[in-house]
Amino acid sequence: MKKIKFLGLLFTAMMTYAQSTTENYIQSKTCLSGDCSKKTETITYFDGLGRPKQIVSVKATTTGKDLVTPITYDGFGRQVKDILPVPANTLNSAIHTGIMNETVANSYYGVTNAYTEKEIENSPLDRVKQVAQPGEPWKMASGHTQKLKYEVNQGSEVKKFITNTVTTTVGTDKKTVSSVYIVPGSEFYGAGTLYKNSVTDEDGTPVIQFQNGRGETVLVRRTDGTQNVDTYYVYNEYGQKAFVIPPLAVKKIEQNSNVVTTDIVNTLCYQYRYDGLDRQVEKRLPGRDDWESVVYDAADRPVLTQDVNLKNKGLWLLTKYDAFGRVAYTGLITGGERASMQSPLASQVVSESQTANGFDKNGFIVYYTNNFLSGFTTLLTVNYYDSYPRDTKEFPPAKILDQYVVNEDRALNGGANTQGLSTAAYVKNIEDDNWTKTYFYYNTKGEKVSEKSWNHLGGYTKKEFKLDFSGAVDESYTYHKKGSADAEVFIKERFVYDDQKRLLKLYHKVNSLTEELLVENTYNDLGQLTNKKTGNTTGTPLQSIDQTYNIRGWLSKVNDPTNLNGKLFAYELKYHNPVYSEVSTGKYNGNIAEIDWQAADGGMLRRYNYQYDGLDRLKNGIYSEPNAALPKNNYFNESLTYDVNGNIQSLKRNRLLQNFGAEQIDDLTYTYTGNRVNTVSDATSNYAGYPASVSTAIPYDGNGNMITHEDRGMLQIDYNYLNLPNYIKFNKLYNTHDFETYNVNTKYLYNAAGAKLRKVYTYGTGRGQTEAVSKTDYLDGFQYTDDILSFVPTAEGYYDFVKNLYIYNYTDQVGNIRLAYYKDASGSLKIDRTNHYYPFGLEFGGDLNINGTVTPSYRYSTQGQENQIDTKWSSYRWRNYDAGMARFFNADPLSEQYDYQSHYNFSENRVVDARELEGLEAKKVNEVSLPSDPVEFAEMIGGGINSLRAAVSNNVVRTANFFSNDAVRNKYVVDGDGGLTLLTGVPKESFKEKVANGALDWGTIALSIGGGPEGMLTVQGGKVPALRAFESVKAIQKNEARAARLNKIGREGKDFTKAGKQVVIKKSELKYGKVKCEMCGIETTPAKQSKKGVVPEKTETQVDHIKRKREGGRGNPDNGQVLCRGCNLDKH
Repeated sequence: MKKIKFLGLLFTAMMTYAQSTTENYIQSKTCLSGDCSKKTETITYFDGLGRPKQIVSVKATTTGKDLVTPITYDGFGRQVKDILPVPANTLNSAIHTGIMNETVANSYYGVTNAYTEKEIENSPLDRVKQVAQPGEPWKMASGHTQKLKYEVNQGSEVKKFITNTVTTTVGTDKKTVSSVYIVPGSEFYGAGTLYKNSVTDEDGTPVIQFQNGRGETVLVRRTDGTQNVDTYYVYNEYGQKAFVIPPLAVKKIEQNSNVVTTDIVNTLCYQYRYDGLDRQVEKRLPGRDDWESVVYDAADRPVLTQDVNLKNKGLWLLTKYDAFGRVAYTGLITGGERASMQSPLASQVVSESQTANGFDKNGFIVYYTNNFLSGFTTLLTVNYYDSYPRDTKEFPPAKILDQYVVNEDRALNGGANTQGLSTAAYVKNIEDDNWTKTYFYYNTKGEKVSEKSWNHLGGYTKKEFKLDFSGAVDESYTYHKKGSADAEVFIKERFVYDDQKRLLKLYHKVNSLTEELLVENTYNDLGQLTNKKTGNTTGTPLQSIDQTYNIRGWLSKVNDPTNLNGKLFAYELKYHNPVYSEVSTGKYNGNIAEIDWQAADGGMLRRYNYQYDGLDRLKNGIYSEPNAALPKNNYFNESLTYDVNGNIQSLKRNRLLQNFGAEQIDDLTYTYTGNRVNTVSDATSNYAGYPASVSTAIPYDGNGNMITHEDRGMLQIDYNYLNLPNYIKFNKLYNTHDFETYNVNTKYLYNAAGAKLRKVYTYGTGRGQTEAVSKTDYLDGFQYTDDILSFVPTAEGYYDFVKNLYIYNYTDQVGNIRLAYYKDASGSLKIDRTNHYYPFGLEFGGDLNINGTVTPSYRYSTQGQENQIDTKWSSYRWRNYDAGMARFFNADPLSEQYDYQSHYNFSENRVVDARELEGLEAKKVNEVSLPSDPVEFAEMIGGGINSLRAAVSNNVVRTANFFSNDAVRNKYVVDGDGGLTLLTGVPKESFKEKVANGALDWGTIALSIGGGPEGMLTVQGGKVPALRAFESVKAIQKNEARAARLNKIGREGKDFTKAGKQVVIKKSELKYGKVKCEMCGIETTPAKQSKKGVVPEKTETQVDHIKRKREGGRGNPDNGQVLCRGCNLDKH
C-alpha cells in the first residue's frame, strides 16, 4: 500500500476569504486537523508580468500574525535582493500593501540591509559575482561577502595526471586496471583548457574548482592560509574516475619530482576499477592493505561485497533482494576471487520471494526461497514486506490506541493493506547466535503506529503512537522488559502543539509515578525557540532557559554568562565580534571566534578564544578568565598543527596546577605512514591528558583499524566484520588513573545492524589482585548495569530508575554535556555534575568528573557520547574517539565522501562549529547541508533556491523516526532541482532531543542560503508552500541548466540516463503544469515498478528518443520527449 499524504494543496482563483480581488495570486492550504480548523496557509501574489511580488504566510506566527515576504526586482527584472520575512497583523489572506520592499524589514530587524543582496554581472548570462548576507557586518560594502568568479586556467596552474588503462580478462569477467603518471615536459594543462570557477567565503577563503570540457572535475583547490590544499580527480581513457589524489599525496608527488610511486598511490590515494558494463567492481582506499570488491547480478545490484578483512578470511557479505529490489536477507558466504564469484551471477537476477515453508539456516527458518548462492554459511538479517512472516505470533491487532491497523488482507479496512510496507526485521547478533525480531504496524494511511521488538534476552520493547490528522505524534507509549522474567517498565510521553504544529509541551511519565512536564517551549514571531522551561511539575520550573540569535539565524546566547540570575549555566557564542579581538580574528562565515561560559558552581566567567587556519581547522584554543586577577592565564590552552590532510602533527595542552598556574600536560608529536599514526610521543612525561609514553608503535589490520594501543595499556583489539571492536585485552601492569584498579579485558556484543548490545568489563582491584566483572546491557535505549535498570534517555537528559529521579542536562553547541541538575526529595534544585572541555573534547583534568553524582553509571559526556572507563574512548556508533589523542583510530566508513582529508580526523578538525555525527561525518551547527561543489553552490545562489527565505523546514518527525531507540536526526539535502529537502530518520539526534530544543515544529524557519533567520515552516519535504509558486518560476531555469550539463556528454545511439529522464519529465511538467504525452496530449501517470504477470497502464510515463536511437539519436535531454506507454508502443 502506498502511503497517503493529505496535503490539502488548493490552487484557486476565488476563495471565501479576504484575498485581494484585484490581485493575481495562488493560495496554498495544508490542513493540520480533520476539519481544517488548524492549518498552514500561504498566498503568493503576482505582478502584471506574472512574477511573485509578495508571499503571505497567513497567521503563521505564535501571536497569530501574518509572516510577509516582499519580492522586488531591478530594472532588468532580476531579483537582486532576497528580503527577510516580517510579521504583521493579519489581513486574513489579503495583500499587505505597506510591505512591498525592504523598508519594513529593515526597521523590524534593526539594520539597513535586512536582505540578501546579489551583484550580477552585466551580461546575458546573469551570473552572480557577489552575495552579501543580511546584517551590517555582511552588507555589500563590508568586505565580508561571498564572491564568485568564472575564469579559465592559466598555464602551470593545474597538474595533468594521465592514466594508462588495460583491460584484464578472467573467464567472462573483464575489468580495467589503470596506472597514473605525469608526463615529463607536459606536467600541466595548457592555458585556457579548463574552466576555473571559484567561491570565496565571507572570511576571504576561496574554494576553486577546475573542470574539463566534459564537465568532469579535475581539481578542487583550497588553501590553509599558507599553501594550496589540492585534491585531484583523474579519469581513465573511458571517462571513468580511476583515481582521487588527496592533498597529502599531491605534496608527496611534488616532493618526488612529480613522479607518482606505487607507495604513494596505495597509502594515500583512492583507486577504482570497472567492468565492461561500467560498474565499479574494485576499489582501494587510502590505508587499506588490499583491494575491496563488489559482485553484481544481471540487474546491476551489488550481491556480494568484500573488504580486506573479509578477503583475508575468504568471506563475502551476501545481499539478496526480492522482486522489487528490496533487501530480503543478508549473510556471509565463503568464496574465492571476485572474477570466480562474478561469472555465475553475470546472467542471473538474484531475487528471492516469500514462501510459506521457507528454509532452515543455522537452525533459523527463513520464509523466502533460497535459489541463488544457497550455500552461504551465516545468516545475518532478514526483512519481510507486504505480509507478516509465518512464524510470528505478533500479527496486527484490529486497533492500536483507537487507530485501525492494516494487515495483508485487502478485504479489511476499506482495501488498505500492508502491500509495499516493511512488516518485520530480524537481526542476528554478530558474536553469538541470538536474534532481535522487530514487527511494524500501520494505520490505514500507511503511517507507522506501533512496533514491537523482541530482544536477544527474551524480553521486548513495544512502542505505540497515537497520531493526529497530520501524522504528528500526540502520545507515545513504551512497554519494556529486559527478559521474560523481569518486570515490565511503562513510559508515556505526551506532546502538545500550537496551531502551526510547533511543539509547546512535552510530558513524560514512568510507570504509575506522577507525570513530569519535561519541557515547555516559547517561540518568537519568526518561529525561533526563545525560551524553554524544564522540570516543571507544579508550575515552577527547575530552569527557564533563554536563547537568542543574530540576524543570520545563528544561535548567539543561551542565558547570560555575565549574569546568571538564578540560572545554573550559560554560554555566549561570538562570531565576528570577539571581546578579545587581539587574540581572535572575527569570523564572518559562521565559525565561532570566542565563547564565554559560566556554571553556577564555578563562580567565574570563563572564555575560549579560537584561532583557525584557512580551512577553519582549529589551531589554538586560548583559555582565559576575564574577571579574574590574572585574566589571560592560559590554564587550559590547546594548540595543534596539521599536515595538508589534517593529520595532527603536534598537540600541546595545559591544565591548572593549584598554587602554581598553567602546567603543560601534553607536548605530543605524531609520526605517520600515510594517514595511519605510527607513534605518539609526549615530551612532558606528564600522565594527565594523553598518557606519557615511550613512542610505542601502533599496528593496524587490513581495514586500517588500530589493533593495539599500548600507550593506553591495550595489548590486543579485535574487530567484527563491521569494524567494531569486540574484544580488548589489557596490560595488567599498566597504570590507570585510579591506581587501585587495573584493566583485564573487555568484550562487546553487537547485532548485525551495528547496535551495541552488551559490554562485559573485567578488572582487578587491590593488592590481592581480585578480579571482578561489570556488565552493561543496552536495550532500545534502556541501559542496565549488572542486570539493574539504570536509566533511559529523555528529551532533556535521562530518568534514573535507581534513584527515581529526572536528571536534566545543559548541553553546548556541539552537544557536550556541561551541567546536570535535578530536584531532590525536599524539592530543592541540585547540581549533579559539571564538566568543562578542551576544544577537542577532553574533559578538564583529563577524566570525566562523576565525583558526588547521584548517578555514577551515567557516563555520557563529550558530544553526548558514552565515555568508557577502561579505554577512555568516547563511543560513537560507528567509531570510537580518543579525545586525548584527538583522533579516531578507525578509518571513516564514509571516507570517499570526504576525500580531501584524512579519514581518521575527528569532526574535520572543526571542533568548535561542527558536531561529529555517529563517527561518520561532521555537521556544522549553523549551516544546512549544502553541496561541496562550489559550482553547484554558485548555481544555487543565482538560481532556484537563493530566493528561499524559509527554504528548509524542520518538519514534524513522523513516526518512522521512533522505530529504533537509536538516536535519530533530520538532514537537509539538495534535490535534483536545487531545492533543499528534509530527510527524516537519519540516525543521530533523537526525536526527544529535537522536541526539547524546539527544533521539531512546522513553524520554524531554519537558515536559508540567503542567511535568513529562522521563521515559519509549513509543509513536509522541506519547502514552504508559499514559496513553491515562486520556485516554479525559477525551476525552468534550473532544469534547463541541468539539461545543458547533461547534453554536454554525447550519448549517440544510447538510452537515457536516469538523470536525463528526470530532466525530460520535469520539462514537460513545467511546460504544461503536468506531465503530458507529446503525441496524444493525455496526462501521463508515474511509471511503477514492474510486476511479473501485471501489464503496465497505457498511460504510464515513458521517455522516448525524438530521433530514433537506432538512427544515432542521442540519449540526451535535447533529444527526449514524454510519451504515454500506449503511444510509445504504437510508435515502435
